[in-house]
Amino acid sequence: MDPIKLPPLDIWPDRDTQQSWQYREAQTPVDFTATLDGVGYAATIMLLRCGKVEWTGPATLDSDGGVTVTVPQATGYSLRGCSRIDATFQINIDAPEPGLSLVWVGPVCVQEIYA
Repeated sequence: MDPIKLPPLDIWPDRDTQQSWQYREAQTPVDFTATLDGVGYAATIMLLRCGKVEWTGPATLDSDGGVTVTVPQATGYSLRGCSRIDATFQINIDAPEPGLSLVWVGPVCVQEIYA
């Protein structure tokens, strides 16, 4: 399966950032809390700059197809500046059945703070 392209992940250099998405198949939310033979869904997010992993963290999944990530302030701070145009994210959602696993990708936008 090809990666699903998402809009930018907006992160902040001065505070933790939380962002959520909802996944639907045929207009129905996917229950990410479902299990198969005791195996459930799991998800991680990676932030990359020029293809190099800068940060990896967990993603929280819920029964309404929700995927939520929290990016620490220090990560937002480290990605600020001109190089932000080269920053991307990738969310890997591992399903109980391999054929149902998902990969989401998109750009990272670091919000600038002006005094």
